[in-house]
Amino acid sequence: MAFDFLSRPIERGHYEPEGIFLTAPFEGRRRITQMWGVNPAFYQQFFPGGVALRGHNGLDFAMPDHSRLLATDQGRVIEIGNDGSGYGRFIKMQHPWGESLYAHMQGFAVEAGQFVQRGALLGFSNNSGLSSTPHLHFAIRIFPYNRSDGWGGFSNPLPFLDPLNLLMPSEK
Repeated sequence: MAFDFLSRPIERGHYEPEGIFLTAPFEGRRRITQMWGVNPAFYQQFFPGGVALRGHNGLDFAMPDHSRLLATDQGRVIEIGNDGSGYGRFIKMQHPWGESLYAHMQGFAVEAGQFVQRGALLGFSNNSGLSSTPHLHFAIRIFPYNRSDGWGGFSNPLPFLDPLNLLMPSEK
């Protein structure tokens, strides 16, 4: 991305990898309870793209039940579904750079096909699907992606999120 440092102020988010900067999918700061790539023995039971997962394919955030979940970037809602043996109630959005997934939701505030702005309310957290406590599973796919890569085509979203909104597992 070309940037004119002489005539424009520096804007947050224009220098991240691949030019992608995402706002938090929630309000306030939330603790990450499960990082990208962990627990491979558990996740190998899932076969997105026909290949066993190599580990956790997103980030999990501790979330009180019925917390507001927000769009991390503008885009179109391309799928609303319910995967009872995995993601539970989920929303998938398409963006110019790829896709985002919000899983284990309680209810939805948008409809499939709807265009939403960054920060728009998508729905509410819960522990639907294969989940034992209310949380948000957040994942991204960056174009082009390969669903049979052992991650279901997903990439680690951590480098694209503002660290000021995140509490790492080891932080108090």
